[in-house]
Amino acid sequence: MKQFILIFLLLGSSFCFSQNWLQVDSVFSPDGVTVESFSAPVFADIDNDDDFDLFLGNINLRVAFFRNIGTQAAPFYQKDTSLLSAVYANGYQYTNSDYPAIVDINADSLLDLVIGGYNGILLYINRGTKTEPVWYQDTLIFATVNPQIGTDARPAFVDIDNDGDMDLYTGIGESLFGGPNAGSTFGFRNTGTAVDPVFTLDNTISISNDIGLNSYPAFADLNNDGDFDMLLGRDLSTFAYFQNNGTPQAPVWQSNGSLFAGVEQVRYWKDPTFCDYDNDGDMDLIYGSDAGLLYYYQNTGTPTTPQFQYNANHFKVIKLSGGSATSFLCDYDKDGDFDMLSGSWDGKFVYFKNDGTFQKPNFRQTATNFSNLDPGSYSIPEFVDIDGDGDLDIVSGALDGIVYPFINSGTGFALNNTIFSGIDVGWQSAPTFCDIDDDGDQDLLIGAETGSNTKFMINNGNLNFTEDNSVIAGITLLSYSRPSFADVDNDGDFDLMFGRSSGNVTYYENTGSKKSPVWTLNTTLFNGIKVKQNARIGVADVDGDGKKDLIIGEYDGNFTFFKNLFAVASHREEMTEVATDFQVYQNYPNPFNSQTRIKYHIPEPADVKIVLMNTIGEEVQTILNSYLGSGYHEVDFNASSLSSGVYFYKISYTSATGDMKQLIKKLILLK
Repeated sequence: MKQFILIFLLLGSSFCFSQNWLQVDSVFSPDGVTVESFSAPVFADIDNDDDFDLFLGNINLRVAFFRNIGTQAAPFYQKDTSLLSAVYANGYQYTNSDYPAIVDINADSLLDLVIGGYNGILLYINRGTKTEPVWYQDTLIFATVNPQIGTDARPAFVDIDNDGDMDLYTGIGESLFGGPNAGSTFGFRNTGTAVDPVFTLDNTISISNDIGLNSYPAFADLNNDGDFDMLLGRDLSTFAYFQNNGTPQAPVWQSNGSLFAGVEQVRYWKDPTFCDYDNDGDMDLIYGSDAGLLYYYQNTGTPTTPQFQYNANHFKVIKLSGGSATSFLCDYDKDGDFDMLSGSWDGKFVYFKNDGTFQKPNFRQTATNFSNLDPGSYSIPEFVDIDGDGDLDIVSGALDGIVYPFINSGTGFALNNTIFSGIDVGWQSAPTFCDIDDDGDQDLLIGAETGSNTKFMINNGNLNFTEDNSVIAGITLLSYSRPSFADVDNDGDFDLMFGRSSGNVTYYENTGSKKSPVWTLNTTLFNGIKVKQNARIGVADVDGDGKKDLIIGEYDGNFTFFKNLFAVASHREEMTEVATDFQVYQNYPNPFNSQTRIKYHIPEPADVKIVLMNTIGEEVQTILNSYLGSGYHEVDFNASSLSSGVYFYKISYTSATGDMKQLIKKLILLK
């Protein structure tokens, strides 16, 4: 695997929510599986509920774990950071994230965790239960293996010799400080026992072929002849497949270039795993890629004659195929919903048409007559009617610090070199527009690599822009910031957000007026909002509930949707923290089967409403709608008519003075 040192961490929970925002991953990852670069998937029923959960290796410091909260027939995944919290409790210096493997290493009927990577092969013994693993690191079992495999070895476990214990294979990668030849595959026979394994290098079961810069082994008896065959992923666009034409005790590896010849050859890096994903008795193929995307090839053949066919219905992720995603939202095609425009690291503009509805978005990358426009590397585009002719033009920032306007003629877009001539912010220009002085034309704020180079340009009419940084007085201008204007709090004026290189969002609320803004730093409203790095924020009421949501693009090419949860209020205080005497408790039991109890406390007599929402924020059911006295209350909720999955319950109360407050909790229904 490519070795990188990253200083930015990912957002912890797949359905992370704070007081104000709900992260809904299923908008851009319908299965609930979000991906990062160089993904390495492994499937296992880690909670013993008869379906496959997913461990996903990557280069972002920790293995991602996705629990299947659906069924094997209809899987749906929820990211869960708690399962591996003990593995990464003391930081990342002596841990791995690249190549996970799940194996019962000591024959105690409990699944253990192995992670390969820069620090060798690390073993975490499960000393918990089949349903609730508890990990303890073991440093002895692989102590003699690690000095032989370098610093980029990918482990795989298989009883290759059919003697009842697990043997070890390691694909050899590009070690930073020397090591074995990259691209070879070492076999370590278990010369101990199933309970006390001892792994000994055995060249008779290894493959010395140099298949490329890496080797990622996966095993399955694909032709049903009683021994295991070997598929090797690598740092190339094709697999290397070796069929065992010998016996389990004495394998003879014969190269076979035909079986997997039909697999796509676009992604240049592939890490495979086999599992019976469709539960039909044969092994299917799923592999990760350099861009992080997972590819599912369903085995549609027979037990003796496998045939692998791509199935796009699983692990769909809507993202840039490259990186450096940005986000700008508007109804470009005038069909009543919000579409999205993104820049990219290669400078191209990428358009995502919303084929869904105003309440339920469905984004699809679509070619347009501006797909080939290119202002240079790391473009940051917005739609804006810059020339006031009634159609949308595109204005983009770029790595070189220049602002590029592409004017819409009605039949195409053309670069106009005069509108912003002379404007240069040094490096990494990030333009955003709003009519800040309410005079009917669009003014321009340009973020920059260096905060002091940030510029505000007043539009004096006839596309004559004059720098006037007094408009942004009171704002601390930070480097590598990407600004966005929007009326986030629905009070009739523009507020200002800065996407940060750290992945956080800095928010300045306009506490002045529409024509005379006063910028006040608000550290509450966006608390908990974070992506990996280089955040660029798109703002719009994507789900049609009257409140502006966020879609944030980031460096790896991913997009994250944050649903707006705070109440649309008449004054700003109601959009910060709720009073401490309004409390909502976690339902019990949780997870639950059909019946659960919800408890809460209200400080005064009020109209109380409890609604159940699905993972994209749609209201599924009204649980309670009644006038109640102050104090503690509880309600029993019967979900027997609903399907298994993750839901959220929102409790809101409206006092006699009209003030409304609300809180949200998550519940999990398992039948």
